[in-house]
Amino acid sequence: MPASSDVVTITLNPALDYSFSVPSLVPGSKMRSSAPRIDPGGGGINVARVLHVLGVRTLAVFPAAGHIGQALTELLEVERLPFEAIEVTGETRLSHHVTARDTGLEYRFVLPGQPLTAADLERCLEVVRRQGRHAAYVVLSGSLPPGSSTDTVARVRCLADSIGARLVLDASGGALDRAHGAFLLKPSVRELEDHLGRRLPSAEEQLAGARELLEAAQAGVVVLSRGHLGIALVTPTDDQLLPAVAGEVVSGVGAGDALVAGMVAGLVRGWELPRAARLGLSCSAAMIATAGTSVFSRDDLVRFTDDLPEMDLPHMVASCPGRGDLRH
Repeated sequence: MPASSDVVTITLNPALDYSFSVPSLVPGSKMRSSAPRIDPGGGGINVARVLHVLGVRTLAVFPAAGHIGQALTELLEVERLPFEAIEVTGETRLSHHVTARDTGLEYRFVLPGQPLTAADLERCLEVVRRQGRHAAYVVLSGSLPPGSSTDTVARVRCLADSIGARLVLDASGGALDRAHGAFLLKPSVRELEDHLGRRLPSAEEQLAGARELLEAAQAGVVVLSRGHLGIALVTPTDDQLLPAVAGEVVSGVGAGDALVAGMVAGLVRGWELPRAARLGLSCSAAMIATAGTSVFSRDDLVRFTDDLPEMDLPHMVASCPGRGDLRH
């Protein structure tokens, strides 16, 4: 664990990601799959893993339950990612990402996860309060556990305020309804549509919807993920559309988390928002070019941008291809 962290990520619904492929998806038939790729998962954990590659001092905080939670922490130890896991009862969830080789389409099967008691949530927040005293940013990313209290996001925002950090929020499941006062919000178009209760088919409508969210939440910036089209960047004084960075498409899993990580890495270094956003888009493209939830390396990222921060890169076992065993 680093002496201090510039960024603390919170993942309240972590997962172990299994990624594999099958020749085709056929109902009622046995489908012989490839050997699985097994990676740590969950929004904040993925953000932390990318920040780690980018040389940002990071701490990942999350609850871990049962044998799957133990396997998750073992994989993070292999990657040398600083983390603090809060042991809870039950079992951490699995997520499955399946690619049909005949069509190239990817299917994601996301399990609901382990409910988190009020006491366990408080234990997670206490770790952030204790370890994040010098953090510039707190990132709450990923889905919330089943049965989460409606004030969970507000509590994290108040915690970030109390330690003098900015809150970055990329969480689904009604989290945008409680996002008041966050510094940066990163919804997808679908999540923004669900929040506003209307379709946003055009770029103009998406910009208007993002501004509506910005003003209602009194946020500093809304980064609207537009998939292969890139992002919309909306602040109180400006809005702009930034295109996606082109590259090979292997798996879309973790692309949004890499976008957040790249942006936060730039902001930590004092970059202007558009420059930080471009680094985020490059990280997203590099993530899309990797299998499953594996994290790209510096060499991978160089192919997508020549605007890299100064990096003190750790030895990243996670970027090595073909690691599929848990090695208990």
